[in-house]
Amino acid sequence: MRNERRAVKGSVLLVASLVLCACAAERDAVGEGRSAREPVGRRVVVMAPAAAEMLEALGALDLVVGIGDFVQEPASIAKLPRVGAYDKPNIERVLELGADLFLSTESQAALTAHERLDAFGVHVVALDTSTYEGVFGSLRELGRRLDRQERAGALEQELRGKLAEIRRTASDLTPRSVLFVVGRDPVYVAGPGSHVDEMIAMVGGTNVFHDAPSTYHRVSMEAVLERLPEVIIDTSDNGSQALRGRVPGDWGQWEFLPAVREQRVYLVDPSRLVIPGIRLPEMTRLMGELIQPEAFGEASDEELVRQ
Repeated sequence: MRNERRAVKGSVLLVASLVLCACAAERDAVGEGRSAREPVGRRVVVMAPAAAEMLEALGALDLVVGIGDFVQEPASIAKLPRVGAYDKPNIERVLELGADLFLSTESQAALTAHERLDAFGVHVVALDTSTYEGVFGSLRELGRRLDRQERAGALEQELRGKLAEIRRTASDLTPRSVLFVVGRDPVYVAGPGSHVDEMIAMVGGTNVFHDAPSTYHRVSMEAVLERLPEVIIDTSDNGSQALRGRVPGDWGQWEFLPAVREQRVYLVDPSRLVIPGIRLPEMTRLMGELIQPEAFGEASDEELVRQ
């Protein structure tokens, strides 16, 4: 029971972080020129898991002095001081760490805290990591902020090349309808504009909630059942003992769903598909294995658990 409560709590936190990312209204526009007086970040606090992975790829983890509650990787920074959640950062702790750059995604709930940090001389940057193109814009922004533009440009070119190859593989496939679940109590799904929606389309899928009003949206179970998905990818449970693999799980009770009938229900650790960043090609190829295994090969159970 304790593990179940912990898993549910983790799922709720994950959905909350996705909604915050989706609702971000960047106060510091990605890709715009930096003022000549604006210093390069030398002591960084990172709140977004995707940003932490990008910092690792840019060779900038040595600049990180603190992390947010959702940052679990890379392992080399996982034990650094924690400074709270997206919407409630511990300002005093950030200042104690001597941070000059605060990397996060912004929400109305965090606006006051971010304004206070800015008033204390800490540059707050809200990165758009919830959308496909936002990932590349964020990579460029980090390269600019940390004086690693050349490395960021090379990484972007490499990632786009790998994704183009995946797109070519799926170019002539018959689309399958896909339900992508990020929360179960209540039900949250990936909608249009999210990096998940883009990945689904790239590998020959059609998001059954392509018409949702937001990138990650709460829906009723009735609405889910009405859309008769051919593939269900469920990342709602991030507990350490969660069921993983090509198994029906709780979806097995809805035997009329094509995904259940055709054994195309996949229970996946959210870290494998939900956290966007420099792993986009790896994540997109895994999405292809789940949606179009005839073209990409069948995903192994090992690929669906936290690495």
